[in-house]
Amino acid sequence: MTEQLSIKAPFGVVDMGSNGIRFGIVSALARHLPVAYEERAPIALLDAQDDDGVIPSETIDQVITSFLRFKKLCQDANVEPQNVRVIATEATRIATNAKEFIDKIHRATGWTVSLLSKQQEALISASGIVGSFSHVNGLTMDLGGGSVEVSYVLTTPGHDKNVKNDVENDNIQVSTHPVSMPYGAAALKRRLAKCDSAEQVQALYDEIVCALKEAHDQAQIPDMLKHKDGYKVYMSGGGFRAIGWLSMAVNAQETIFPKRSTDRKHMYPIPIINGYSVTGKELKALSKHYRHKTPHELMKKLKVFRVSKRRAGMIPASCFLISAILEVFKIRRVYFSEGGVRQGFCRLLLSAEEKEKDPLLEGVKAYAAQSNFALSSTEFDAIYAILANALPELYLDPLHPLQLHRLLPAAIHLSNLTSHYPKETRAFVAFHMPLASGPLANVPGISHRERAILAILLTFRQGGAVPDPIFYTVQALVGRRGVSVCKYVGRLMELVFAVSPLHPGIGLIESGLSFTTIVHTKAFESDNEDPSSSSGNSSSDESGSEYGNNDDEIESEDARNYPSMHLRISLPEKFSPLVDAPAVMSVIESLDKKVNSKKFDMDEERRPLRCPNLFSVDVVRQ
Repeated sequence: MTEQLSIKAPFGVVDMGSNGIRFGIVSALARHLPVAYEERAPIALLDAQDDDGVIPSETIDQVITSFLRFKKLCQDANVEPQNVRVIATEATRIATNAKEFIDKIHRATGWTVSLLSKQQEALISASGIVGSFSHVNGLTMDLGGGSVEVSYVLTTPGHDKNVKNDVENDNIQVSTHPVSMPYGAAALKRRLAKCDSAEQVQALYDEIVCALKEAHDQAQIPDMLKHKDGYKVYMSGGGFRAIGWLSMAVNAQETIFPKRSTDRKHMYPIPIINGYSVTGKELKALSKHYRHKTPHELMKKLKVFRVSKRRAGMIPASCFLISAILEVFKIRRVYFSEGGVRQGFCRLLLSAEEKEKDPLLEGVKAYAAQSNFALSSTEFDAIYAILANALPELYLDPLHPLQLHRLLPAAIHLSNLTSHYPKETRAFVAFHMPLASGPLANVPGISHRERAILAILLTFRQGGAVPDPIFYTVQALVGRRGVSVCKYVGRLMELVFAVSPLHPGIGLIESGLSFTTIVHTKAFESDNEDPSSSSGNSSSDESGSEYGNNDDEIESEDARNYPSMHLRISLPEKFSPLVDAPAVMSVIESLDKKVNSKKFDMDEERRPLRCPNLFSVDVVRQ
């Protein structure tokens, strides 16, 4: 794959898959892989093949016409001819006229098709999943139309001897024996349709289970990925993504889980597939319910956002496969990924230095840099230092559930971008910025819970609650204690900008305003518990072994993750117009009340479950 590294941006990539052909133009060789344009040609190469595995001439003509269109789009985007790559996978691999097909494409377009081997496809698919997250430590599974790939990926250093770096110039470690099996969604649907009896269906199921057991053994999964509650699994490919969209619909529609409310304000609030997550238990219930449905039933009755009738018809086959997967692999949590072969190929083009960067922060910085209201590096550093000093160290630990070590910098970069809006819209626009309706919807490297955390931080930075029904369901993704932390940090950001809006951070430091923090030795266990306190700026749990590991998609409200703290704001000894002005003093004096207000924490249904006050604030004159 070394010749790939000669590609320069902007560049075009065509992924000729089994269920569709995806084309994209990437504008820069940056960690967040900014896409200038992308589209999908609805050509199902696997379905088009006859029983002899021949791709018919009319389908070949459709492919060539689509490729000629892609070529013109590349010219419009100033993509040099040598900077276009075409990749083909399972459907082309198994076609009996594959050579003729590839030769016709070359004669018509001048493009050479790279036909990936099964192992290459598995490796590149895994790289695509890594590209869509900040870090990946778990199994990877990619379900296309013709095949399913199983591997694992590690991005945490220091792994065991069975793991090696199989991708040149890369920082990820992958299975030395990735497995590709011919059980793609379209292929499996076709085989299920040929089963005339329950015995034949069971025989096919047993065949898949046997193949998955071999894949499990062949992959040589390292011990560090094993957990008493099961593996983390990252799922990509159209077949698995359809299951993710179905799960979102189930969460909203009360299809399987009758105790969940169907009130519109409780509908799933973030319709983005990348970063969506479910537990293994939820996935098992979903697959059990839908694997026995017929494609006709689903195409007639099931209406799921982003799932076409054709894709819905493959859901029973995908659930059939997932049931077999769950029989072989114990899974504690699944993360759905937008990344696949196309994104994986793009990621391989990045330098080693670029691959080490955080995709969320790179995407946020690139977006903020376009604004005239972006912070300078000096202002950013000053604001970060102020906020970090006003938080227990535990909250900035990389293993903490709230992931503030990366979300706080992201929030600071975005903190001034809506300040010039009309006052009543600032918080509203800021709230939506990282959500599906905002400009950061396509930024990778962020889970849905992290999107919710960032949205709440930005909302309270700009004044507080917004008149949007999903405001409450977004808060519910974070949890009561998490919302309390986000409110505290957001209100502190509001204060920083109130003191010196045109020179934020630096102006506060120069004004003489200062903070003193007192961190309690343990978090509140109940509303009535009084914490003991001690001076300092660190939590009592210094080992880090007792609080949450973000790798487990922590939704836990474990009080040990949330130490309480008292903040003392010391006003400058001498008069300062930046601080003593009524507009600023009103923000300072009301901070404690605003941090601890329950009015907008949750909707009426959740308010009785309030958590105790984690933060208190008082104000003194030096």
